[in-house]
Amino acid sequence: MVDLVQVACGIIGFAPAMVLFYYTLGAYTFPKAPKPFFDDRKVFAFFALGVVLGMVIFAFEVYGSTIGTIETVLLLIVGFALMEELMKLVILNFPRFQKKVDTAFCGLSMGLGMGATFTFATVYSYVYDIPDLGAADFVIVGFLGILFVLLHSSTSAIVGVGVARGEVKDYFLEAFLIHLMFGLLYESFFVIEVLEPPLNLAGLVGATAVVVYAYRKVHKFSLPALIRDAKKLAKQKS
Repeated sequence: MVDLVQVACGIIGFAPAMVLFYYTLGAYTFPKAPKPFFDDRKVFAFFALGVVLGMVIFAFEVYGSTIGTIETVLLLIVGFALMEELMKLVILNFPRFQKKVDTAFCGLSMGLGMGATFTFATVYSYVYDIPDLGAADFVIVGFLGILFVLLHSSTSAIVGVGVARGEVKDYFLEAFLIHLMFGLLYESFFVIEVLEPPLNLAGLVGATAVVVYAYRKVHKFSLPALIRDAKKLAKQKS
């Protein structure tokens, strides 16, 4: 039976993802765009796929968190960043999606789905492991989880833009570096035996800045530039 804690965790995970979904994608479909740049059904299907993938990567990362040495954690950060971005690339770079404008939007949608379930599972696991979690702690955990919505949506969109443009390597490398930088900064927040509070807050601030910058770039520059270039190409062909 679903309880209030599960509902709260679900809201923390899915509400930011849905807000970003309509905030970013709404400008490229009806009614704001008389001629939509993507099929709504296809985009929602990728969101559903992302929901499943989010649980998969959560399971991998939970297993990795049981290994405690700093050297191993650093290797896992690199490994998870590479694995998760390769997962996105393999899916989005299928021949049927290559050099298609809507692949960028499908990538963003898939990343939002991944971030939503990863955040839900992360927050719920914290609540389950720490039953006496206070309201302030719950807010902090929720904020940490929301960062993953921004991370996966932005990097997945970047990979999608690269596939749509036919410039896979450069965009994949950008997504991987963003993911890697976020992972290193984010984990430094928890290594209090190395960075004692409040110094560890610098890592959290840095991680937040990385994903906010990445999502803003996707929303304000990458997607609009892709549409402008696609329109120019269509005019040249006509």
